[in-house]
Amino acid sequence: MTAGRARDRAVDGAVDGDGDLDALLRELVSAAQLFQAAAGVRARLTPTELAVLTILRSSPRLAGQLSAATRLTTGAITKVLDGLERRGFLTRAPDPGDRRRVIVTAVAERVAALDVLLGPMTDAAATIQSTFSPADQRTIARFLAATTEMLRDQTQSLRDGPGTTASPVTQGAPLGVASRARLRLTGGVSHLVIVGGGDDLPGDSLYQGTFPGGGPTSKVLVRPDETEVRIQFGRNRSLWRAGGRASTLTLSPRVPWTIDIGGGADHLVVDAAGLALVSASLTGGANNLRLRLGSPRPSARISITGGVKALRVERPAGVPVDLRLRGGASQVVVDGRRLGPQGTWSQPGALGKDRYELAVTGGVKHLEIAPLS
Repeated sequence: MTAGRARDRAVDGAVDGDGDLDALLRELVSAAQLFQAAAGVRARLTPTELAVLTILRSSPRLAGQLSAATRLTTGAITKVLDGLERRGFLTRAPDPGDRRRVIVTAVAERVAALDVLLGPMTDAAATIQSTFSPADQRTIARFLAATTEMLRDQTQSLRDGPGTTASPVTQGAPLGVASRARLRLTGGVSHLVIVGGGDDLPGDSLYQGTFPGGGPTSKVLVRPDETEVRIQFGRNRSLWRAGGRASTLTLSPRVPWTIDIGGGADHLVVDAAGLALVSASLTGGANNLRLRLGSPRPSARISITGGVKALRVERPAGVPVDLRLRGGASQVVVDGRRLGPQGTWSQPGALGKDRYELAVTGGVKHLEIAPLS
């Protein structure tokens, strides 16, 4: 069947009311995949490489824009660009306005060769487009733009989501000779509970982590004065939240802990009521954060940078909290007392008692300090 006859049959069916839009869309996606695969074989390019070059045909792009358009991680898009650059399809150069960013440009001669390969398809598509009125073309353009974005989102969901046979991953490390420990989380966290261990945590264990659907990268660094547990979550945070279940990190209560979290947090609970907490820090902001604190060590400090949407801090009744806000707060509640909106604000605790120092930089929408429940 010729392109013209296929076009006429599809258009006539839609106009007559006999066209099933869902079925036609599935056929379009399937036909596009088959065409891309065939073109990739002829050009000796993978489908992802062909997609990147198709984007670059119109204009140079930032590497970050290509990562967003293809829904690939920074590391994955870098590997794709490395391969295309080695084979002469593109060049990379620092952005003159911000040398931390990289501008990616297609090599004109190599793109021209692709145009020869894809030319017949482009011409046939232009012929079909010319049969529609400008108003119809605008409607089709809106539909295609929305469909393209939907497909990108669905592709990301498939990449991020755990497989149907995914099982929880458990990680851990022995306590060894550690006299103090540090938990360092990087890459941002989502739906995570950090808790002090109880009877269920073996006495010779430094920590245990349970991650539904997949596990992050982790390593333990043993130093003379401190043992550090370093966990890299990375971009695909949904891997740590299969089926809506939160991941859990259980820490040994036998050593004092310092907790450092970088990259932001979404729905994070730090239940340190059973831990000796030296200090805790979070950078990158937080969407929903709950801290449960036990008896403080001298000058126990908690710092949050990047702003917080909702923060609840629970500590034993009567324990003072030195509170310092930079960036203001829409609502502050301390032990049931509503203080209303606050600007840059400091509330020192009572003198002569062990206390928590809480510093929030970047503002907070709702802050509540309450007795430990």
